[in-house]
Amino acid sequence: MKTSEFTQILRENPEKSLFFEYQAGQYVRTDYHITEIKNVSYDTVDCGGIRNEWHEVHIQLWENEIPEPEHAVDTSKALKIFDVVQKVRPTFQDTEIKFEYGNSSFPTAVLPVHNLKEAGNSLIVQLTADQTTCKAKDRATTPEEKAAACCGPVSEKPKIRVSLAKLQTSNSCEPGSGCC
Repeated sequence: MKTSEFTQILRENPEKSLFFEYQAGQYVRTDYHITEIKNVSYDTVDCGGIRNEWHEVHIQLWENEIPEPEHAVDTSKALKIFDVVQKVRPTFQDTEIKFEYGNSSFPTAVLPVHNLKEAGNSLIVQLTADQTTCKAKDRATTPEEKAAACCGPVSEKPKIRVSLAKLQTSNSCEPGSGCC
């Protein structure tokens, strides 16, 4: 979901309770805060040697250690936070929006929007975990190209054998020492 789509949904649903489901049946506490809205720029080189560049917006959700039963963020309040940030610097509008969240039983993760659903006077943002991928393999269009991708299946790569004894006695990891 694009940032502009998300903020438009907030505008179209004023003063609705705003909930975040980070796993099936698991919700961010209702007294969460939106602590940061981040413009994130990526500049990467994948294992196939190709440069990749893209942008995202990350919204950080945070729960105070001490619950705040009187605190709640509804759609209007969330939109006001976006407006405050927008006055300081423009937020990327045509990029994917993701939510950064973690608690004592869920490691901090950046989660994309899977679905938005209305439930009475509430808007529920259902998040989903991303999985890593291999861009070189994803770009491949034939089985041969997929097999040649640098991170293809191990069975397609030459096997490197290093003895455990050699690894344990080596004090350095220099080229040709057998530890790398």
